[in-house]
Amino acid sequence: MKASPDLMESAASEDLAIRFVNTMAWRLRDPVEERLQSCWALLDWLRENGVADAKHLKGISRTWEKEPSLANGVYEFAIGLREAVYKLLVARIQDATPPERSLAVLNDVLSKSGPILKASCSARGYVWQSRAVDGDVRDLLTPIALSTVELTTGGRSAKVRQCQDDRGCGWLFVDGSRAQNRRWCSMGDCGNRAKARRHYERVRSPRS
Repeated sequence: MKASPDLMESAASEDLAIRFVNTMAWRLRDPVEERLQSCWALLDWLRENGVADAKHLKGISRTWEKEPSLANGVYEFAIGLREAVYKLLVARIQDATPPERSLAVLNDVLSKSGPILKASCSARGYVWQSRAVDGDVRDLLTPIALSTVELTTGGRSAKVRQCQDDRGCGWLFVDGSRAQNRRWCSMGDCGNRAKARRHYERVRSPRS
């Protein structure tokens, strides 16, 4: 399913952790839609989101071509981190106890942070980048873990929401509205569909 320009702009403005979580679309329906379908798609996402530069990722790509088992292992690890982050953020939204396993996955990535990181500047402003080498992209996931910590412990932690679209969108977002009553990941996509549906039901109701 092709995303609308409004939805793409809204998604691009979200925190790194949320952008990563939202690579799984339609989470609340069956089937879901996986948008990171391979290790190569993962590398593309990391490049597009400023986690590492193209030269760095090209080196990893060459290593992976020679060692497909390494590539598959890292891909599975990244997907595992994504799902752990999702569970942690949803637990924060629901004011529930976070799953211990999810915390363990996050802390495993955080334990490798520090010297492998550097500050960089992108179109989105200052960002964390990894200086990981040797083809192991696990270190590249550290900025995502740091973004998760910020969202679960910082001042905006109470503003994380999940889209309430009844088709099962399930995307996460940070509610920056003044009234703190945003319900959809994008007003121009899920929000407009919901409004159109309510209008149709109001028009149709008298005839029923």
